[in-house]
Amino acid sequence: MVSAIALAPFTLRFEVQLRKAKQKLTFQKLSMKKQVQASVIDDFWIYDIPLFDGTFDYYRNKPRPVRGKIHTSEEPYHLEEYEQDIRPIATLRGTRTYVMMHPYVFEPILTFTVGLYKQPKEYADQDAAIGKTLGGPKQDGVREVQIGSAQAWYYHQDKTIEVWECFLDSRFRKHPLVDDPQMQKLWQGFEAWLVTQFPQATRIVSPFSDPIAHSPEEYQAFLRSHRFEPVAKKAFGKRL
Repeated sequence: MVSAIALAPFTLRFEVQLRKAKQKLTFQKLSMKKQVQASVIDDFWIYDIPLFDGTFDYYRNKPRPVRGKIHTSEEPYHLEEYEQDIRPIATLRGTRTYVMMHPYVFEPILTFTVGLYKQPKEYADQDAAIGKTLGGPKQDGVREVQIGSAQAWYYHQDKTIEVWECFLDSRFRKHPLVDDPQMQKLWQGFEAWLVTQFPQATRIVSPFSDPIAHSPEEYQAFLRSHRFEPVAKKAFGKRL
């Protein structure tokens, strides 16, 4: 038995609201099994695919697998003639397949063992202490963290894939984009999946600029690194 301050350790995941004098402490005890959680596939996310092994400054350059959750749906479309400058699709009305991808990584869920004092420990210069952590954090499974986004369409009548956007969030990418190996791998992984998914496609196109780039020229250099060339006033593309 501890003579001065007795500790009652509890293993828990908790959320504590510590108010000022005479307010109560509330906590909720949550239990979890230690396991690596597989990506959740539901009615919206139809596919879950491996993309590449990435290294990011945000994660101290420790390699980790990047995966993509993909949703697809069929939809009719109607384009105006003026849109062909940026969307070089000859058939203005038809059917297309919409593709949305969320690239993600796994992050560990950390839990702590907390020792609660029988009586709050009073300090003259700070709020009362209710306890202290015992030992270091322990991993209790993982969670999915989205790190970017990608969208595309497949135009069946024109046999054309249109990549509207494909990027990593700002905390995960570098400039210029052409020199960012993680952005390169993301584009390559998404493009490879699209080409496999739509084997009848004969070409792939994309807008000539994107807000993620510092300038249109930076984005065009990135497209050219994937063998894209100008195919319309405001679009790049290549044959497959």
